[in-house]
Amino acid sequence: MFDSIFSYFIPAVILSLVVSVIYFFFEKKKIIENYTESNSKQLKNITGLIILDGGSLKKRIQFCNFDLLINENTIFIFPRSFYFIPMRKINLNFSNSTKKLTHSTILLREMIVNNQSVDLISYPNYLQSKGRIIRLQNLTNEQISIFEEIKKIKIIRFTSI
Repeated sequence: MFDSIFSYFIPAVILSLVVSVIYFFFEKKKIIENYTESNSKQLKNITGLIILDGGSLKKRIQFCNFDLLINENTIFIFPRSFYFIPMRKINLNFSNSTKKLTHSTILLREMIVNNQSVDLISYPNYLQSKGRIIRLQNLTNEQISIFEEIKKIKIIRFTSI
């Protein structure tokens, strides 16, 4: 009995991995086609990590690669764990009042720009008391300047939250 279940388990895991990779690849392509504006910026292959705060003494850290699509009101983040397996996209919105060209957004609470990294802090809708930090590391000066420009333009929104 267990031999027959085990013989189906490994192919099922491999098949589900392949299906998820294909699905998230086409989802990313569709979002980039539908939500790209004329002044959008794309950043590709950025290393970083996602830190989920699960309360007292519970932190989950996940190393990822990211592709970003930065629009006027939102940042679409396409993470890949193990640097090749696509995961569910994250859509951070700069303000709750502007929902133009967005898709299931999460409000961006704070943006911290350092010399070579940027921290994007949000509180997902389903985890009201727990925070999520998306840390983009080893950024070039050009990429850092993009985030500094966003922070300068959106500073009123970030300070009023």
